[in-house]
Amino acid sequence: MTKYAAPPRDHFPIYQLLVACALLSIMVSVVGLFVGPYAWDDGAITLAFSKTFAETGRIALTPVSEQVEGFSTVSWFLINAAIALFHLDFEGTILAAQIASGVFLGIANIFVWLIAQKINLRADTTFATLLILSIFGPAVSEVANGMEMTLLTASGLALVYALYFQFRDNHLMFAIAAAIFLTSRFEATIYYAALLTPLIFQRRFRSFAILAAFGFMVVCLQEILRYAIFQDLIPNTIHAKMHQPYSLSGIDFISSRIKGGLEVVLVFLPLILTLVGLVAFAPRVRKGLIGSLRGQTAIRNDFIVLLAPIVAVVLFSMLTGKVWGYVGRMQFLALPFILLMCGLIFDNFMYIGGFSIFQKRKATLLAVSAVTVLFSWLSWHQSGASALSTIALNVAGKGNPVADTVSVTPDSYRKTGRAVDKIRQLAGLAKIVFLTPDIGGLGLCCSDIRVVDIALLTNRRLARDGYHALPEVFSTENPDVIEVHGPWAALSKIYNNPEFNAKYQAALVNGTPLYVRNDIAESVSANSHAKYCRINSQCLVAALKTHRYVNQTNRDDDIAFLRRDQVLIIHE
Repeated sequence: MTKYAAPPRDHFPIYQLLVACALLSIMVSVVGLFVGPYAWDDGAITLAFSKTFAETGRIALTPVSEQVEGFSTVSWFLINAAIALFHLDFEGTILAAQIASGVFLGIANIFVWLIAQKINLRADTTFATLLILSIFGPAVSEVANGMEMTLLTASGLALVYALYFQFRDNHLMFAIAAAIFLTSRFEATIYYAALLTPLIFQRRFRSFAILAAFGFMVVCLQEILRYAIFQDLIPNTIHAKMHQPYSLSGIDFISSRIKGGLEVVLVFLPLILTLVGLVAFAPRVRKGLIGSLRGQTAIRNDFIVLLAPIVAVVLFSMLTGKVWGYVGRMQFLALPFILLMCGLIFDNFMYIGGFSIFQKRKATLLAVSAVTVLFSWLSWHQSGASALSTIALNVAGKGNPVADTVSVTPDSYRKTGRAVDKIRQLAGLAKIVFLTPDIGGLGLCCSDIRVVDIALLTNRRLARDGYHALPEVFSTENPDVIEVHGPWAALSKIYNNPEFNAKYQAALVNGTPLYVRNDIAESVSANSHAKYCRINSQCLVAALKTHRYVNQTNRDDDIAFLRRDQVLIIHE
């Protein structure tokens, strides 16, 4: 009869963790030096809300904007509000968020290291796991974007460690981790239930009931506060995601769900293919896998604990579908658990009778780890939401690729905000109302702009009712300035809006194409910094070929802009 045994327990030197954290620190430094405010603008949206809250006590994109929950993470919002009390400038605020995201990834590394010891991973396998987690594509992107998924992941790992891997229950650690976890993302409630599920398999029914009640209490408290402040039970962003372009139908709906479910596989494709190949084509490995699961309760329990968050994340991804951003962002919580599970398979399920049945395990471990990291770098280098392209271009001495045109970065939308604020100053207004889909960097830079978000995220009425409500919102807000292009113009049908066509004229402000309300344009045109230019060949070049949004507009945008007989050009 074949005898199955786990590998001998290794000594876990602290240098593994220190080297991984040092590598992570280098990565964060590279991000701060070469990416800065040229990452994904969505991170700046939460930072703008945090800045406004720290300075005014209002929860709004800017001090003069509508009070609304236009972000997806309460705990990350509060952390960055605390940072905002130090009154950092634009670049400093983004850098602080990037550093904070890196710090929480470091905390995640600590708990991965601790859990790896408890599930008896080999030291070299643990080291490879830590190195991958520190520098692979999603980690670089999330830190560069200064966003909350590392916080969700660190608190989730802490929660799992406190529940399943400590000798004694640490109620304080669990309570803190659970509270942070449940307020990190709206969907964390589903993930929390999944993390508690292994308690049922372990017959810890009393613990399950108590911890479920604790989670329910935290969620109820959050909902009570949300309703008291916003008169709503779900964030504005969730309302918005129920409308186009975020919500799809037909074949696109099905395709999006399939892609969402496969994202976890795409993140670790080389690693997963290697393990699947070993299990599928190596009979002794397959027998070791089955024998270990059948014969060793401890390994089976560890397997279930690691599998629970992975299954929950995959199912939720299939429910919500593929979302905007880099591959693996919404699956970030599952990624360290996948690495730990792969390590568990690689180590424990390849030992029969206490001896390794795979003689070149170290060479394979090194090769697969290197290929996994390189694969993630190449994949995320091609992603529009990735910072790796910016890092590569800066290191190569080619500078930032978005200096003169618009891309989805905080710095780019800060330029748009400054163009609008220039109009406000020239018109002598205390505040200016701006209709736009581009809001993160703009909200973070310019406090005197009331933003009406045509991308639905930070306007309550539009988020709830979609573009059907735009005519009423348009009349109520009476925007002073408008910037709209591409899908936002098509979905909103703004070019068919009678008020828009009658009351607004085209303008170029420091290369930014805008629509300015007639009375504001008349006030500004008297200034020496402004002049009218008739639509002729020279203005056509300026209007269609050289403006900052040239890479985001289409034929309908160009026609709408040129439909006016003249362009108001404003320069420094």
